[in-house]
Amino acid sequence: MQLQSLVAVDIGNSRMKLGRFDRDSVINSAVGTTGLPEPVETLAVSPGDAPGTYDIAPLADWLAEFVLPGTPFVVGSVNRPGANVLAEFLREYSGGAWNHLRQLTGSDFPIENRTDEPARVGIDRLATAVAANAIRRANTPAIVIDFGTAITVDLVSADGAFEGGAILPGVGTAADALHAKTDALPAVRPQLEGKSPPPVGTNTTAAIQSGLYWGAVGAVRELIARQRDGLVNPPQVFVTGSTSPDMARLLGSPDYTVRYIPHLVLAGLAIAAG
Repeated sequence: MQLQSLVAVDIGNSRMKLGRFDRDSVINSAVGTTGLPEPVETLAVSPGDAPGTYDIAPLADWLAEFVLPGTPFVVGSVNRPGANVLAEFLREYSGGAWNHLRQLTGSDFPIENRTDEPARVGIDRLATAVAANAIRRANTPAIVIDFGTAITVDLVSADGAFEGGAILPGVGTAADALHAKTDALPAVRPQLEGKSPPPVGTNTTAAIQSGLYWGAVGAVRELIARQRDGLVNPPQVFVTGSTSPDMARLLGSPDYTVRYIPHLVLAGLAIAAG
């Protein structure tokens, strides 16, 4: 553990993810002398029982073991109640010894935002775009896919600008909607990690899991193809979020490469703060 560290926090609608980064690796990545910075230690905080709450208790042990008092926190949040939970915890925990928190806004990210409404673009989307810029080949566009409560498929231009993209319901969100909007379909916890389900489910639960998994694969592949149609050169494709290298491989094509990077959002937040 080093004094020259920072903690990046990605607060989503389903999970809060934290990563401790060595500051030198972040600075070197930001100026293009190294690849993407890797978190030294990570923690995923699960949601609580009530909406907008988190099971924050594991954070105390994580801080005590891996993070020195005074280490700055940089936060990217698409969930305002979650950001408030973290800020309150840091104020109260150990007399505020870790209370050095900076919440990023869109203007903090070193990337041109060419969308119609730049101020409304999610912080997580900008973070993945910044991270993609740190590792994509020069003059090569990138498509970044983030699997979460929503699935985002975003385009970074060959000259490194955020062009926008597509947003669709995440697999878990779609599962919740099926259960809530029907009388007989059960609540199903979809799995995006590990072995893919068979395309023919032999019971209702298996059929839902198959439809959700392969439906997500098909939707994302189609969006990649349509975005690719508007590009001169083939893109590099980066996949992150609540999925796995197995699903990333299913998104591939002879025309472009696909790379799975589990901590793309955290790395982008760290670069923006560095």
